[in-house]
Amino acid sequence: LSDWRICSPPCLEVHSGNDLSSIHFHFLISCGLHVLQMCLLFSAASLADIHPPCVLQSFVNHGAVLYKVFVVGDKHCCVERPSIKNFPSGPCDRKTIFFNSQKVSKPESNSDLTSVDEHMVDPPCPSSDAVAALVKELRAQLGMALFGVDVIINIGTHALTVIDINIFPGYEGMPQFFSSLLSHIQSVLDKHAAAGSHTTGGSSEETVGYLSTLLSVSLLPKRQQMALVFPLLLPSAPPWLVKIRVQSWLRNLR
Repeated sequence: LSDWRICSPPCLEVHSGNDLSSIHFHFLISCGLHVLQMCLLFSAASLADIHPPCVLQSFVNHGAVLYKVFVVGDKHCCVERPSIKNFPSGPCDRKTIFFNSQKVSKPESNSDLTSVDEHMVDPPCPSSDAVAALVKELRAQLGMALFGVDVIINIGTHALTVIDINIFPGYEGMPQFFSSLLSHIQSVLDKHAAAGSHTTGGSSEETVGYLSTLLSVSLLPKRQQMALVFPLLLPSAPPWLVKIRVQSWLRNLR
């Protein structure tokens, strides 16, 4: 992916406090403490504020703009979100900043951490070709068809920078998500059938029809609906078993 100037910041898994003693602090660091809980460390002294296990990652100034890339099979889309504002590079005596990454990157976020200097030049949008190349490579490496990627544009180098991969994204903001999902499930079931899977109990079109009904009448949040759908995409799930599962869910909804 170097041809597309795609990279990821240096990062380090910290398993215990002993690992912190070997860290040479030359740049601003973002730290993942727990799920969605993060902090910004501005000096070596700030390392005392964190409690392993955690992940440290070099912070990259990116103009307070984050792009969430949602992948559904062969389709993907890029959704712009607010993000952490720029900070001066290098250590300083600023206190550690703790924040919830989900709240900061919500579409309606008005956090002080996302405020933008009016004199700052907006970073360029990510290249659609570069994003497509990234998605293709990640699909091959992860062996997955449903996932999300958080990317930013380095304001200094304009490199497309991957900062996180989410194997269970919420897909908030992706247009026509469910139609894309159903289309992908259809293709998966068709491949199973073409490979000789036993299809007793109905065609893949009928199965997708049941699933479409399930998703349209379900009052569950989208993330919980996705939890129901994910098992259907396993290679070990033939169409007849998928149909049984979907029929069972429909009965439970009535």
